[in-house]
Formats: sequence, structure tokens, C-alpha cells
Amino acid sequence: MGYLERIRENILEKGNSYGEDMDIVDDGEIHEVILHRGCTTHFREEHISNAVINLLNKKGIDFTVLSDETCCGLMLYYLGDDETGDKVAKDNIEKFNRHGVKKIITLCPGCYETFTKQYTRLPGFDIEVVFVMDLVSDEEIDGAGHVVMDPCHALDKKDLARSIIKNVPEKRANSCCGFGAGVRAGSSELTKKMATRTVSGDRVITYCPACYHTLSKIDEDKCVDFYELMDEHLS
Repeated sequence: MGYLERIRENILEKGNSYGEDMDIVDDGEIHEVILHRGCTTHFREEHISNAVINLLNKKGIDFTVLSDETCCGLMLYYLGDDETGDKVAKDNIEKFNRHGVKKIITLCPGCYETFTKQYTRLPGFDIEVVFVMDLVSDEEIDGAGHVVMDPCHALDKKDLARSIIKNVPEKRANSCCGFGAGVRAGSSELTKKMATRTVSGDRVITYCPACYHTLSKIDEDKCVDFYELMDEHLS
């Protein structure tokens, strides 16, 4: 089985790109504002979603996490399977509307891009999408000695990132961490090569769970998550 087929099967049968077993239970409740965690923070880097939950609570933002959250379908689109991607998106749109969702807060740049670029072209999606970083735009943290890893799927946030993270260079840590668009699933060696290059200099601050997951596997001491830094800043 090729990696596209494996990812497709994981998402359709398990509800996540990793193929992890999960309970998808519709609580039948209305949830007007939700935090969509995304597959990587849900199954690989839960500490990041915990930091975001702490952060939103400290900022006094009301939200819930759906008990039946499933994959947004990003990797399907990037691997060229638009038909299955649209099926996943339409199923999610139906679910969001059933729950009465009016706003989606997302911490994953990939989910953010998918909701804002793919879901908005489909019928029935009239939901505000907010990136978590936008909700802490009034804060500042010192990033001296670090370089920012701007994720491919949220490059429009690079200026905002530098307005919050002070004393960091304008230049990105690297053009890509090597995780996205199925690269990691298709060529772990290429991913390792790209990630090693990214952490070869100063410590890296990233606001993408997939980037953190990839880079920390190479050198955990050289990779810092933005939301954990912000959570510590507001403690």
C-alpha cells in the first residue's frame, strides 16, 4: 500500500492521518466556539494542545473541544486526492453545523490553511476561522538567541510572529521542516535531511506542531514551541 492510500485509509476509517484508534462520540451539544487541535497535537504532541488550552483559559476565551473532532483533510489535498479531501471536508462541515459552531480556533497552520482555503469554497461553511496566534497579538516575549521557523501553511503570520517574538531575525530558520504534503510519510530520509539543516544553527521557535514534531526528533534541545513559551510567559 502506497503512502497516499495509507493516509486516505487512516483518515476515512480512523478519523486521523496517523491511523490511531479514537473514540468519535457526538455529545449532541451546541458548541459555538471550538478549539480544533489537529492530528499531530492530538496524537503526537499533546503537550502543545495542553499549553494552548492553558493559554486560552488565561486570556479568558470561552471554547470547547469537540468529542468527535476528526482530521481536516489537509494531506489528502496536498497529495492530489481532492475528491476524498472534499468528502472529509463536507462531513466536517455537516458536523460543525450540527454542533452550531460559529468560530473555529486552530493552533495547527495546516488546519488553518485547509479551513480558510478549502472549506470556504464548499457550500454550508459560514464559520469564522481564527489562528491562536491572533488571540495573543497583544503579548510580547523575548526570543533572543532564537530564530523563528515560520510554517509553510501560515506564512501570512510571519510578521505577526515577529511583532510578538522580539529580538529574532527576520529570516526564517529554513524553507521547510520536511514534514508537510506527505513528505515525511513518503521519504523519512529527506525529512531528516531537511530537519537537520533547520536545527543546525540557533535554537528554533516554531508555532507549528508538525514542525515541532519533526525538528524535536532531530534535536529536542534546539526546538521550542511558541505556545509553550507563551503559556510560561503568562503564568
